[in-house]
Amino acid sequence: MENNIETNSHEERVNWHRLLGLMITPLFEKLGCEVTVEFDLSLKKQLLDVVVVYKKLPLFFDDVNPDYYEGFENLNEHNLISFKSFHEVFNMDALEEFYGHFTNYKKIKNLKSGDNINLYAVTNHFPETLFNRFKGTGLIECIVKNKIYDCKVLTPVRFIITKDSNHPVLGLFSNNTEQIMKSRERLQKDVWLLKNISGYLYKLYDYYGLEGVEMPYTKEMFVKEYYPEYYGQFLLGEQKGRKEGRLEGRLEGRKEGELSGKIQLLQQILKQPVSPKEELLSKDVNELQNIYNHLEKMWQQIEN
Repeated sequence: MENNIETNSHEERVNWHRLLGLMITPLFEKLGCEVTVEFDLSLKKQLLDVVVVYKKLPLFFDDVNPDYYEGFENLNEHNLISFKSFHEVFNMDALEEFYGHFTNYKKIKNLKSGDNINLYAVTNHFPETLFNRFKGTGLIECIVKNKIYDCKVLTPVRFIITKDSNHPVLGLFSNNTEQIMKSRERLQKDVWLLKNISGYLYKLYDYYGLEGVEMPYTKEMFVKEYYPEYYGQFLLGEQKGRKEGRLEGRLEGRKEGELSGKIQLLQQILKQPVSPKEELLSKDVNELQNIYNHLEKMWQQIEN
């Protein structure tokens, strides 16, 4: 059964829509497009997930993996993207809302017609209930089975279903651990893309932690692979505790080491001077926690 179980309080904690927009931005910018995440459509704070503006430049897929843009090959001068996470379904209400965004966008941009605007719905779940409403009408065209469909009700909408996708970005936005692993493996092989979105992976793992989803790729693994010079800080506390041979020492030491590693990682991501290891380890847990909370708050402000 299709249900939208997203709540306002949940969305405040886990903004999958914004994070998806930030992580796919480099892919479109590489094509010479201008990208806006969470485009504000009204005074009532109606946010459209992603706007990709083509800027009337020719698109070249020669130096990128064309598979990354499957479903987006037909980009127009203006491209509006609506995203539904694994918590949500793209139903008739969502389609009507998307058409409303489309109308408001035309007004804001003073576009007389919609001929130079494409609509894309990126959704984890197959929109079965929505498509069944138009079964036998010819209004739903299959482009790639179970992956890409065109909905030709009123203004056409290109549907891109990511449920079984190993796309290096879209596939990470699933609660299917096997799919996440496949996408992560692809991402690791693309140095350019990994470099451009690695900072957001840290937040992605935080989100999965809030969801209670068992991640096959933890923040500790992320630090080990992409910031190996700081990985030792995660293990230092545990080693210190073992040496002292006391439970309190193990827990305290592990916490100090973990916080030190997280602080150094966030300092690097935020392009701040990285505190020396000795300086951090001279502080107690409360001091380290306060530093980490401050850096985490700065990181969240940048995202917002």
